Amino acid sequence: MPFDLRPRREISLLLAGVGLLAAAIWADRQDVEPVYSPYSGEYRGDEINPIDRLGYTHKNQRAADRADFGLYGGPTLPLLLSFDARTRKHYPLILMMWLQTMLLTFSLSSLIKNTANRPRPYIYNENWIPDQILTRRDRAAFLSGHAANAAAGSVLFAALLEGYDRPLALYGRLLAVSVSGLTAYLRVRAAKHWPTDAVAGVLLGTGVAAAIVRWHTR
Repeated sequence: MPFDLRPRREISLLLAGVGLLAAAIWADRQDVEPVYSPYSGEYRGDEINPIDRLGYTHKNQRAADRADFGLYGGPTLPLLLSFDARTRKHYPLILMMWLQTMLLTFSLSSLIKNTANRPRPYIYNENWIPDQILTRRDRAAFLSGHAANAAAGSVLFAALLEGYDRPLALYGRLLAVSVSGLTAYLRVRAAKHWPTDAVAGVLLGTGVAAAIVRWHTR
């Protein structure tokens, strides 16, 4: 078996995830002052970097709906290993790695969102009402939680396939790139995130999954 479980490590990782989630909730509750858009529904000055100006400011609900497939589909992929005879007997270990990966990814992305408070692209659209109060959802651009979760789940799936030397390992890597990249693009196309937000989300999810795999490798 290429991976192992160590009680002290597993408990420490789970507690770290819970602690980060508590910090994210605390940060969110400190944000009680109303915030208004200072941008008057248009690009102004240098607040948007050249890379992010390649993004979209018009909401696209179809793209947003399609990105949800990555949000839920990516994290679901590792669970499919329960259907494989070789990995089924190691499913408690796989399930623990999956839980740690998704908990840490969600907690970190939530904490970053609640501290960065970056406005989403759609408030720059000409149809945006400048004196409208920005809600928490309006200020959750950095980073993309959809992209982070899609990358975390799909990268973990690919790494597990490779670790157990399954024939589909190559396709698992291709699937991880496809799911992560497409989800990131769709979130940008939906005007929910700037390009740098989406890239940061993919990097976060990939990094967490890679770290979990490395820590559990014999």
